[in-house]
Amino acid sequence: MRYLFESPNKPKERKPENMASGITAKVLEIRKESIKNCMGDLITMNHRQHYIETIDGVSYYDDAQAESVNATWFTFENIVNPVVWIVGGSCHNNYSELIETAKRKVKAIVSLGSEKENIEMTFRGTVNEIYEANDIDEAVRIASIIAEENDLVLFSPACKDQELSSDQRGTRFTQEVAKLNS
Repeated sequence: MRYLFESPNKPKERKPENMASGITAKVLEIRKESIKNCMGDLITMNHRQHYIETIDGVSYYDDAQAESVNATWFTFENIVNPVVWIVGGSCHNNYSELIETAKRKVKAIVSLGSEKENIEMTFRGTVNEIYEANDIDEAVRIASIIAEENDLVLFSPACKDQELSSDQRGTRFTQEVAKLNS
């Protein structure tokens, strides 16, 4: 399983916080086996910054658990590639906190659900390409047409849906991405 902060196109880099953790463990004489056992017990959240696969040079990520603007903002903080962002659902969010992030990182938006008009109005003038989709299946097809090599297609709804849970939406997204490769 690979997550957004483990880019498929870049080698892992050493981070100061990882080095600090390693030094602290050494000073406290914590054995590597103990750390490995503790880390193995961590439960990862399904459909949260989850790498699906790369098709024609485009990486697909499922972030269906990001059902709030804040959760989606956090996801974008980890991204360096241009993004085709699939967003929306059936809530009534204020997406304005994502405008600056979208300006820097989003190449195109594919909006879903009853939020389509709100998303269009919020990001008009910030993101040049904004498309509407009737469902996740159509959103994946549109995103796959827009995305180019080294782009990232991200399903991070920033919004709950009244009809489907985040697990159901993430599973549908993953299934539709798999269909692109067949």
